[in-house]
Amino acid sequence: ETAKQKSIINEAVTFLKENPNTNAKVVGYADKGTGTVTINNELSRKRASKVIDQLIKGGIAKDRIHSYWRGDDAPQPYAENEKNRVAIITILNEDK
Repeated sequence: ETAKQKSIINEAVTFLKENPNTNAKVVGYADKGTGTVTINNELSRKRASKVIDQLIKGGIAKDRIHSYWRGDDAPQPYAENEKNRVAIITILNEDK
């Protein structure tokens, strides 16, 4: 976990606190270049879980966070394979 990653999570916590009608979706991914399907599913789950833990520690209720993990068998978010070792936070507007 880098300072930049912590900063992004903290920004999400602040936004979610200021906007109680929003929720967060956290999706973990794994790159296709390493590991087996089983290993990559577990890695992507751990990535998503780590972000969720930080959101909860920041004061966001667990029921406001939707989590998914995609391993390496879903479409990857980035063209460069190694960048797919990520968890992505998306803010969901519940008013729509």
